[in-house]
Amino acid sequence: MFLLEKSILSPKDYMSLRASASMAKRSLKGAQKGLGNEIYSVVIKIKKTNEIIGMGRIIGDGGTVFQICDMAVKSEWQNKGAGTMIMDDMMKYIEENAEENAYINLLADVNGFYEKWGFETTAPNSVGMFYKKNK
Repeated sequence: MFLLEKSILSPKDYMSLRASASMAKRSLKGAQKGLGNEIYSVVIKIKKTNEIIGMGRIIGDGGTVFQICDMAVKSEWQNKGAGTMIMDDMMKYIEENAEENAYINLLADVNGFYEKWGFETTAPNSVGMFYKKNK
């Protein structure tokens, strides 16, 4: 049903996919700057139509820190295995490339999904924080 490819989306496709997955908006300028600078990136397509329905990216320094980001699957295709295929592939990349004691993190918008790969909340030992630049 699905075809997973190591690929980077165009900024336009990236913005469209994020919107169709009900994810927070990013700026086109930010997407133009950021895409292509990741360590690893995959897209998932429908085999029959070649329609892109999901993506996942890994950013970081490639040695000590890896962050899984932009995990997105179009809303109508969620809970059908595409997200699991993306995560399986990205975790395989991390297992093959991360050095001992590397830190792998992510910010999750869903509960009960990332735990399958061993992710845990950091509290109370540490607290995740963010700063979002607005205009």
